[in-house]
Amino acid sequence: MIGSDKAEDMIERVTEIYVAVFPMPVSDDRMAEVILAGFKKNPENPNTSIVRATVETHVNAVDNLVALCDEIVDEQKEIASYRLLKFDQDGIHTLNPDDFRIFEQGFGNVRWNLC
Repeated sequence: MIGSDKAEDMIERVTEIYVAVFPMPVSDDRMAEVILAGFKKNPENPNTSIVRATVETHVNAVDNLVALCDEIVDEQKEIASYRLLKFDQDGIHTLNPDDFRIFEQGFGNVRWNLC
């Protein structure tokens, strides 16, 4: 059993990082991929801000990362796309954002019948 003083010493180590990179022009003939982060006012509490970044350290947060990146592409005319990458002990992997999208489609007036 771990004593209460030892519990504070335990750290969950990062073993993988999920990153979205966006192509941005750096000159007339060169592009570079960049990682974005930003903040905006919290609409529910105007005295605070919401910080959002395109880096996550846990796979369960990647769906939110993809939703944020989709929002960035929709709102920023300078940005037309992004790549989703996973960094781990085996290297860099390109992921498909579609695998992490959550569809909020509602099905109204559904009628169940026996077949």
